Amino acid sequence: MHTGIPGLDRLLGGGFPEGSAVLVTGAHGTGKTLLGLQFLYGGVKDYGDPGVLIQVGGFNSTLLWYENMLGWDLAKLQEKGKLVIYSFKPKDYGKFDPQKIQGEVLGKLRNIIVPMGTKRVVIDAITPLGEKLTAKADYRRSLCEMVEFFKENNITSIILSEGDDVEKHVCDGVISIRQYEEQSGEFRKQLLVSKMLATNFPVAWYPVTISERGFSVRPFL
Repeated sequence: MHTGIPGLDRLLGGGFPEGSAVLVTGAHGTGKTLLGLQFLYGGVKDYGDPGVLIQVGGFNSTLLWYENMLGWDLAKLQEKGKLVIYSFKPKDYGKFDPQKIQGEVLGKLRNIIVPMGTKRVVIDAITPLGEKLTAKADYRRSLCEMVEFFKENNITSIILSEGDDVEKHVCDGVISIRQYEEQSGEFRKQLLVSKMLATNFPVAWYPVTISERGFSVRPFL
């Protein structure tokens, strides 16, 4: 499945394996949300893939900023039934226990995702779920159930996080984004693909550019 991220498909030999779950990790401000939104937006605009954004603690104002920056019209895609934005607010975090995730939470998502023939899902971000489920076994089981649900419906998913070993083991792919300071004092961003099942990818840190054209990667190929 093409990612919609210039340069990334080239690194991956065409894109993500269809139906895979890809973890994108990085600190705040590295561009994770933009990468996820671009995956959804490009999927609808370029390939006709219906998409769902699951916001966990995110803000609609952030989406508006990206719309203005990139000239997107997310509302129009929502009106056409090609994009759904479903939000969990901090008051909803009480639902994040193993029993409710398996029943109530996945039940609601199933009612949204299945009828529209969803092909792409982005979770922005999974971190609050990991903070709520402090027992690693509970977190792993809940994450596995969520990923399994996506796979059963042949949905390619991106899970945004600040990084956790449980997430890295459960997901089929792992992409890391980092920001560093050069000797000149200028800050740069880089991207690393460290895992992508059924894909032959080069392991190196590649330059990332974020501009009015969106998120892009420059491969050394």
